[in-house]
Amino acid sequence: MFLFLYDLNLVYLLAQTDQSAGSPLGGLIGLIFGLVSYVFGSYCFYNIFQKLGEPNAWFAWVPILNTWITYKAGDQSPWWIIGLFIPFVNFVALVFLIIAFVNIVKKLGKNPWLIWLMIIPIVNFVVLYNFAFG
Repeated sequence: MFLFLYDLNLVYLLAQTDQSAGSPLGGLIGLIFGLVSYVFGSYCFYNIFQKLGEPNAWFAWVPILNTWITYKAGDQSPWWIIGLFIPFVNFVALVFLIIAFVNIVKKLGKNPWLIWLMIIPIVNFVVLYNFAFG
């Protein structure tokens, strides 16, 4: 009897949610912003990898391969990319990815402390543009 009442309460709760709260326009704007962000970030990383003389700079456009070349350009083992998919090991792999970013920024002749600004939304685009074209 308890499960039956619980199911009714769940149905009542689901029936009370407002499905018209989100609009398709908001989803479209989010999709456009996501695509523009992806293209901008990939183009910036493509230019960064070209500056570093990486032979496969076009890897910046492919989602998993861009992390591979980031590890490689940052003088870390690119095989750490496998660690990003393993629980608890991914924390160690993330530390090595940050170290790779620091090494890349040092190779570009920029201040590595600028990486901290990559945490702030919108500012991260300015910092990435500075790394790629500055």
